[in-house]
Amino acid sequence: MKLLAGAIVSAALTAGPALAGVPGMMSAGEQGSPVRTHPLAPGEQLLEVGGIGFVTARADLATMSVSISTGGENQAAARRANRAQVRSVVQALRRIGVPADAIQTRSGEGFARTFDVTMSTPPPDLAEASAYDVSTLVIRLRDIDRVVEVRSALEAAGADNISSPIYTISDRGPGRRRAQVQALAAARADAEAHAAQTNMRIVRLVRLTERVGADLFTIALNNEALFRGMRDMPSPSEPQTRPDIPVLVLLGADFALAPR
Repeated sequence: MKLLAGAIVSAALTAGPALAGVPGMMSAGEQGSPVRTHPLAPGEQLLEVGGIGFVTARADLATMSVSISTGGENQAAARRANRAQVRSVVQALRRIGVPADAIQTRSGEGFARTFDVTMSTPPPDLAEASAYDVSTLVIRLRDIDRVVEVRSALEAAGADNISSPIYTISDRGPGRRRAQVQALAAARADAEAHAAQTNMRIVRLVRLTERVGADLFTIALNNEALFRGMRDMPSPSEPQTRPDIPVLVLLGADFALAPR
């Protein structure tokens, strides 16, 4: 697991219990949080900082979809050819050890499920056919290192339109916890630097939250390694096409400071 971390550079020092607004960071009241900062002791000051934890977690599932197209002189013939081709592809996968329950159709009704389609532009190898039939298989691999082997077996069996694998993590918890550790360490290091510059020391952690509002792009511009990682990081709504999946955690941390 690769680790990257960066601290949010904006921070604020305030005297007394009041929370000062920090650019890119919302206070408890602004977030609608029921949590309130504990009162500060006389002479203490409040420092608000933030930390970023950015790790990549290894995927444990790869999903590939395969389209199998066949033609015939009529729809019945095309369907029979399609079922035969599907059986051939499934047998090829089973021969290399892909479990039967890892091979499904999108409808989940078994590999023999087929459906008719009307093609405005049929595949070149089906251009002379008067009828077409298409099946779609979905292969879910728990051993993601076998993706290349499975693709080779599919191609050898005559499957066409093989998608690139989509990678997912069944449990993001371990990655998030590692990112949380990195984010808190970055926030504390930043707080210690601010305290040293003002001849103060950290007394205690007053409040910690992941309910932060931050201009992440602006923050990343101040951290080249983080910026590179974020530049290549796909949106959570986009399919993950690489086995190393990014996990990002932002923390807001409030520290009570006192004179040295």
